[in-house]
Amino acid sequence: MAKQPQLHSQIKQDIVDKIESGYYPPGSLLPTESEFCKIYDVSRTTLRTALNHLLMEGAIYRKQGKGTFVAKGKVKQILSSSSLRYAEQLKAQGFKPKIKVVDLQKIKPSEKLQTRLGIDAEQMVYQVKRIRYADDEEIQFETAYIRTDLVPEVTEEMANISLYQCISRQGNNIKRTEEQIKIVISDEEIAHHLNITQGTPCFQISTQTFLASEEVVEYSMAYFRGDRVEFFIERDYGQRGK
Repeated sequence: MAKQPQLHSQIKQDIVDKIESGYYPPGSLLPTESEFCKIYDVSRTTLRTALNHLLMEGAIYRKQGKGTFVAKGKVKQILSSSSLRYAEQLKAQGFKPKIKVVDLQKIKPSEKLQTRLGIDAEQMVYQVKRIRYADDEEIQFETAYIRTDLVPEVTEEMANISLYQCISRQGNNIKRTEEQIKIVISDEEIAHHLNITQGTPCFQISTQTFLASEEVVEYSMAYFRGDRVEFFIERDYGQRGK
């Protein structure tokens, strides 16, 4: 005799079925935990287990003080060589992009930054912290460090549009980037800016940006919500065969 699925699994599947049928459409506000408990006649513990599974799978998401919503689909981050800016990638997927600068200042570089940027301890750098949104939802928190000797001016207005545009317009020819991706545990700052619980895993992409002269002009660390972002890689093998 087949084993009956656990109650929280049944509840989870019923919510998934209602999302897929359009009963709970993308972007819609779901019932509260109390309302769900009455609908399914279960304890709050059982209900939360079902909802937590849906949260981890990215089917739903929470907004602090507003409730739980049906996800509109994950944001696709293209890692392949592409001339499309991140904002353009979001627009192409039907999302409304927005950037918020939360910190902009000149700082003395740490030993790590000196190594990453190829500078000495006395060379000041711009520190720019930004949050990227898709449809008013936080999906990425980034801290970028830019050499002041190569980029004398960085303003909040510039950072709200494009840092690469800001770098290029000051006489710099960006040639390439080197990126490293890994999973990290969110600390207090990351969790705060991404509106997630501290300790939640997220993607980290560290990037070094090189000029045509092979000087590193920028080093950044971007943190992406794992429940709202997926990565896409395209490889073109040309005529090298199948």
